[in-house]
Amino acid sequence: MNALAIATFAACSIAAFAPVHAQSQSGPSQMYAGVNFSSISYEESSRGTANLTAIGIKLGREFNPNFAVEGRFGTGLSDDNLGSGVNDVSVEYYLGAYAKGILPLSPRIGLYGLAGVTYGKLSASGASLRLSSADADFSYGFGMDFGIGATTALNVEWMRMFEGSGYNLDAVSIGLNFKF
Repeated sequence: MNALAIATFAACSIAAFAPVHAQSQSGPSQMYAGVNFSSISYEESSRGTANLTAIGIKLGREFNPNFAVEGRFGTGLSDDNLGSGVNDVSVEYYLGAYAKGILPLSPRIGLYGLAGVTYGKLSASGASLRLSSADADFSYGFGMDFGIGATTALNVEWMRMFEGSGYNLDAVSIGLNFKF
């Protein structure tokens, strides 16, 4: 699965930053960068839920008003106990590549959906146990952008980052994007 995550990230990165002849002649680039603060819920069906926080950055390119691609990188800010002797569950890092479908509702408000691949690493410890696991998975989510200036937007988002047999990891995020 690691090879799939790396290949998807590379393909989306190349697509995002490859020159687009028509756009370069019609106006400024629709590149954007942003930062997100996330409340992350890691849930295991047999153990409970750990509530974590993370901060992430993103870089993307809007090809037209309805489609963009973006890459993200983030790291955990806090940890939590899962229960059953599993303590200090934390997000070490995550890396993702996503396609973004956009539905503009007005010049300043747009809904969007995301689909792509996230690669991440979690760690946890117990009484005499230290675990660290990295994995890649299909990810999806939805959100809303609120323009607050000509090149700045606030966003809120929900994303299912990982889903496996008996566990899932969801993020609710608030962020700020800047077009350049």
